[in-house]
Amino acid sequence: MIRKLGVLEVCVFLLMGSNAIQAKQVESLESVFQEDQGIVAIIAGNDCAVDGLMKLLHERSWTVFYQSSDRQNVLSVRQAAHKAGVLGRRIFVHEGTSDSIPLSHNLADAAWVTNQAAQGLNREELLRVLRPLAEARIGNESIAKPKPDGMDDWSHPFHGPDNNTQSNDKLVRGEFQTQFMGYPMFSPMPEQSVIAGGRIYKAMGNIAHKANQNEMLNTLLCINAYNGTILWRRPLPVGFMIHRNTMVATDDGLYMGDHESCKVFDAITGEVKQTITVDPKLTDGPCWKWMALQGDTLYALVGNPEVEIRTIRSDRPGIGHWPWGMWDGHDYNDPRTAFGHGRTIVALDRNTGELKWHFRNIDFLDARAVVMKGEKIYAYSPEKYLLCIDATDGKEVWRNKDESLLTAIGPNEKAQHYITGYATTSYMKCNDEHLFFAGPQRKQTVVASTADGRLEWTNPVGNLQLVLRPEAIYAAGPENTRGMLLEYQNGSEIASLPARRACTRATGCADSIFFRATGGTVRVMAATATESVSPRHIAPMRPPCQDGVLVSNGHLYWGPWMCGCQLSLYGNIGLRPIVDNELPKERDLATVENSSLRQAVDPTAIQNVQTVAMQPEDWKTFQGSNDRKSKSPVTLGRAMQPGWTAELIGSQLSTAPVTAGGLVFVADRSGAVRAFKDDGSPAWTSFTSGSIFFPPAVDHDRVFVGSADGRVYAFEATTGRELWSYLVAPQDHRISVFGNLVSRWPVAGGVVVHNDRVYAAAGFTHYDGTFVVALDAVTGRPKAINDSSGKLSEQVQSGVSMQGELSIVDGELRFAGGGIYELARYSLDDLQCLNEPSHQLNSQYRTAFYAWYPNYNKFVSLEHVLSDGRVLSFDANYDGSHFENLQLEPARPLGLHGKAQKDLAGEFLRRRGKESPSHLWRDDQQRRFTSFAVCENCVVGTGHKESDPLQPFIVALSPETGVVLWEHTLPADAVKGGIAVSAKGFVFVTLENGQLLSFASEK
Repeated sequence: MIRKLGVLEVCVFLLMGSNAIQAKQVESLESVFQEDQGIVAIIAGNDCAVDGLMKLLHERSWTVFYQSSDRQNVLSVRQAAHKAGVLGRRIFVHEGTSDSIPLSHNLADAAWVTNQAAQGLNREELLRVLRPLAEARIGNESIAKPKPDGMDDWSHPFHGPDNNTQSNDKLVRGEFQTQFMGYPMFSPMPEQSVIAGGRIYKAMGNIAHKANQNEMLNTLLCINAYNGTILWRRPLPVGFMIHRNTMVATDDGLYMGDHESCKVFDAITGEVKQTITVDPKLTDGPCWKWMALQGDTLYALVGNPEVEIRTIRSDRPGIGHWPWGMWDGHDYNDPRTAFGHGRTIVALDRNTGELKWHFRNIDFLDARAVVMKGEKIYAYSPEKYLLCIDATDGKEVWRNKDESLLTAIGPNEKAQHYITGYATTSYMKCNDEHLFFAGPQRKQTVVASTADGRLEWTNPVGNLQLVLRPEAIYAAGPENTRGMLLEYQNGSEIASLPARRACTRATGCADSIFFRATGGTVRVMAATATESVSPRHIAPMRPPCQDGVLVSNGHLYWGPWMCGCQLSLYGNIGLRPIVDNELPKERDLATVENSSLRQAVDPTAIQNVQTVAMQPEDWKTFQGSNDRKSKSPVTLGRAMQPGWTAELIGSQLSTAPVTAGGLVFVADRSGAVRAFKDDGSPAWTSFTSGSIFFPPAVDHDRVFVGSADGRVYAFEATTGRELWSYLVAPQDHRISVFGNLVSRWPVAGGVVVHNDRVYAAAGFTHYDGTFVVALDAVTGRPKAINDSSGKLSEQVQSGVSMQGELSIVDGELRFAGGGIYELARYSLDDLQCLNEPSHQLNSQYRTAFYAWYPNYNKFVSLEHVLSDGRVLSFDANYDGSHFENLQLEPARPLGLHGKAQKDLAGEFLRRRGKESPSHLWRDDQQRRFTSFAVCENCVVGTGHKESDPLQPFIVALSPETGVVLWEHTLPADAVKGGIAVSAKGFVFVTLENGQLLSFASEK
């Protein structure tokens, strides 16, 4: 029998067979899968009743992945879902045969296969996409995917009660791929995570430094550890500081101590199923300071009330960069009220809450220095003694007050600084033989014996992030220094480690340790940790501030983010290890043509398409030209007035429009491509099986788009008939990205057409691989490929990450290349990457790709040189929080340039930190723009005033004087680059609310 799944838990059904989804099938689905949220994949032929499927979507809140081998059936489902506004949001529709399931490994939580489909079912493929312990129903038979041997949980905040952040997971090793990227994107301070039973529990605290963190203040989340789906959400007590060891995850729930009790949350529902308290006669108060779970015994340090902390909201826009400070209670001045100081240790039956024993100490113990290993609990009373307690009966084993030990440990240093780290961080950990004192508050590292607490050795560097591995101690050093590989017995140095950046802790998996680089993540391979350590660089994300990289259930986890730094990906991110020989090692043109090109019509039809009456003045690609200059040679009417309006799809973000031959083309994140006549009447609608983030390119009487399903598509421009598609991605595997099922290698940056070739790039990150192609515009056959730019540096295994829209500038194919390379550059002929390999463990640039973060990358910059050398200029950073007003500058001296090419990542103002240039006129309305069109007689822009973001506009200004020629309010902001100008002088604008507007000369 298939188990009942939790609220919001992702469920994937694979329904293969000939029974249409009628009332009984819907009832069957609902009886087996009773939760309101989930991902439901239905794989069928031509016999799925579309009405029944739409009814299911209407009655349940499930997200559906639908696959059929019948093209007409696929089209019918897409049309119905698009009309209902759920395509690409609630349902994802894919054309394909049932012998291959285009989902990532371990993504699915359940499967359903009907009797008729069971005969041809590939069970290995079915088990591949199921997560461990997930079940599948095949007809009347149920099977379950076993949990692989060697998996480990991250059950305590520092992995286990010994505080050693070294996972015992044997599966996490080798190379990795992105498994999911999910919500929340951003987290307030502080943050704490534990993982068990395939669920991530994240507690988020009381301080928001940016407005995007407010939503998660004082919030507990339960997240699916295999696909990133938020399963449930609960509020946390206000006024209690969460960064401490009072969270323990188990297969069936979460134990979480606070200022009143320990709450036990049910893993499936999130409801509190048990409340555990300690007899007040035994303690100074009800506040839980430290906690550990071993077997059926729950151990805790419980005591007095603490400093009550305030919840701090923020109205600051943007990503990252926040002020450090001595926040409430972080000074640790008085142990009677300081976080985590108590005098009573208890052992409780975790099932009943009954007391087994208690230990009452006369002095305060610091919970940051309480650890447990085997049957021993070790605790430190600052500057007084180190003691050991027998965990079986609560009796004191030893107490060491030796002056040399206490002098070596010393008083707490001031922490709470971006270089040192957090005052609340635990600073003691242990193995069977040694106790280690190291961390933000320590002046030097001290090692004592677990046998009696005697001092063994010291290291003059105190702020070391230690990972205890069998072969040695890995010590990630503080900023502007270096790390060390140390011997256990005497602390002698074996080798140097790369420098650690700032506060984030180090963690370890089976073959390596992770810590923060200057930008991104350093991965030090343990197998090569000799005198010449071999580090690797994971550039798009860095370990989150308090957690570090977490290792559990065969996966790695980063995020969410409480600061920005030099990142490319923001969110809750999971990686999975790559199976041996999972990806093709080399791909030549013949191989990729045979495996990747899919012709939708016969070769003759591909060659022969209807002609489009295109004009040289047509705005046939994003921002008007391949160099994205937003320029049109058309002279607009002196007063443009609103014309027709077309409703697109309000639930999904549409692309900017393009126009050619009397047609207007627009796509959207549902995967739809639409054409309208210039009178607003619809011409045709076609579909891809993934989101489209940037508009079509029109050329050769064809419309070309790049899709998040990893493919480039070619449609006949006059009819929308699909001609061919080409899989740029090396595999057809979907992952979950903010609730959207997309290829691990999406074609997210659009396409450009140049000299009979269509150029496209697929990928997320350099470690996944970046794949760039040039295709014949007529046939779709590959002319050139580059599969290697994701790993430009063999030394540190880093390279280009695909993080921006494509352009062609100065004879090169370009796009934002992630944190290491602001621009990725390729020759147009053979696609050779022109970037010099970087062997440094750092990133320089922050990006926020519009495809994934449209709120942070929708503002555009402008630099247009007039015929006499004067320059129209507008500068904006990635989120519009910093900008320079639109202005006309005098001609610049020879060789003096303003901002860089406008397809850069857009992190900072190009002249930031310098005096603004002189100007002939400057717009004084403090407008920030989402699109421009520089016409012969005016510059047209869309945007809003900084002071009034809820009043969007379209405005035309004289380039000579800056005087407003005409202006209209808009019902919503225009999308990025959302203007197109036709050869006939019409202006088309796509809005974020799903409307396509037209403007025409006043008659």
